[in-house]
Amino acid sequence: MKIKLMPLLAGLITLSAVATPLLVKAQANAPAQAQPTQTTRQGKWDKLGLSDAQKQQMRQIHEEMRTEIYKTVLTPQQQAQLDAARQNRQADQNRQGGKRGFMASLNLTDAQKAKMKEIKETYKPRLQAVLTPAQQQQMQQMRQQWQQQRQQRQQQGNSQNNQ
Repeated sequence: MKIKLMPLLAGLITLSAVATPLLVKAQANAPAQAQPTQTTRQGKWDKLGLSDAQKQQMRQIHEEMRTEIYKTVLTPQQQAQLDAARQNRQADQNRQGGKRGFMASLNLTDAQKAKMKEIKETYKPRLQAVLTPAQQQQMQQMRQQWQQQRQQRQQQGNSQNNQ
């Protein structure tokens, strides 16, 4: 169950990480750093050097995606939990477990997880179309890094659980 849940959670974290930094003014043409040790998602997204128009398009697409997930996937109880978390966002992020812990607390069914993944996949081409070819290539490299980091965390978690 953990193995199936991790990719979904990573996707949800990525989704929220994409939308949140785009609301904040991104640094234009931030210099690329080789394997930063501790960076925020915002720092990673700054590497794409999105224009203001691109940021606005990305925000709009992500908002549409979140709204569709909210309305078509989540139960009224889950919606209420999410609304409460949004109101207390700062407190929730500072609690142990962070976003991963919160998403786990929603107790999504396998059908809900599959529907969320399906919705995200339908929006992916629209998000990709906003980026220039160079940004698309950079995004692909970033996704590969995130996947490697996720796999490393999973392996570390598995080795800690086996001890």
